[in-house]
Amino acid sequence: MKKFAALILALMMVLSLVACGAKEKTTDTPEPTTAPAGEQEGNTEAKGLEGIKVGFAQMDNSNSWRIAETDDMQAKLKAAGIEVIYSDAGADTAKQASDVEDMVAQGVDYIVLPPQEEDGLQGALKSAMDAGIPVILIDRGVNGEVGVDYTTAIMSDFVWEGEQVGKKIVEQTGGEGNVVILQGTQGATSTIDRQEGFMKAIEGSKLTIVADQTANYVMSEAQSVMENIIQANGDNIDVVYCHNDDMAIGAIAALKAAGYKPGVDVFVAGVDGSAAAMEAILAGEMLTTASCSPFFGDIVIETITKLEAGEEIPESIVNVDTLFDINNADVSLGF
Repeated sequence: MKKFAALILALMMVLSLVACGAKEKTTDTPEPTTAPAGEQEGNTEAKGLEGIKVGFAQMDNSNSWRIAETDDMQAKLKAAGIEVIYSDAGADTAKQASDVEDMVAQGVDYIVLPPQEEDGLQGALKSAMDAGIPVILIDRGVNGEVGVDYTTAIMSDFVWEGEQVGKKIVEQTGGEGNVVILQGTQGATSTIDRQEGFMKAIEGSKLTIVADQTANYVMSEAQSVMENIIQANGDNIDVVYCHNDDMAIGAIAALKAAGYKPGVDVFVAGVDGSAAAMEAILAGEMLTTASCSPFFGDIVIETITKLEAGEEIPESIVNVDTLFDINNADVSLGF
């Protein structure tokens, strides 16, 4: 029996290393409370959650990352016996605020949402908090006070992501060349922070920003925007930095259609760690991506379980991410 128990313990340790090893951060950062990305099925023990009603106010489903987030959240909550009240704001902050107010009126027990923008939701969120409904922010934050406007925020370190991609670009180019930036949704935490991290990383280099435009995290929009940028700049583009992988794939399509070879003529970088980005890296068409897990179901269930038990939870929980390039890209690690 002792030998059998030891074998089981060893197997559990190996499985734990396999599950967590891909999420190890590659540089030193401040150590807030951290959580795994939650992509492993059933890694959260949810007890006594049957009958709880959770409002999930999704901001939109316009890209592969957001769809993966929606699917994971709904599947995990329902598997735990939680009733899910779902809404999709269609990238409209006013609609998302209205969705939250509707959920408050329906008497949900918890509200979970990725804010469309940092501002515009404070009134709705405070209504929920004043009604005694805990608000769990995921993926993005708001300009507000924890304990007043929301209960906790679970997200990645977007500044770190932008900074690591920027450092990789500086390394690849020797710190010289012309850069195009395709930004995500204006006013979103992810957009603001990924831009900040990237600009910090290239500061002091000879990299020059020749175009900086918004494509709202949407692949087709990024392709269209990139086509216009190529017409205006021609051969004067060395790097394209995109705030997410869908936009990077769109930029690659535009470059190829214009007769350029991504990875040879122009280096393209993104953020998210999608399977499509991993494939592009392995094909030599994309330089790098920083992971940003869309899987929040398990950590949300864990947070709700603690709140139900009357336990204190941290004000912020940070998912740990990884920088991928040709040396460690793996399609199986994408979503």
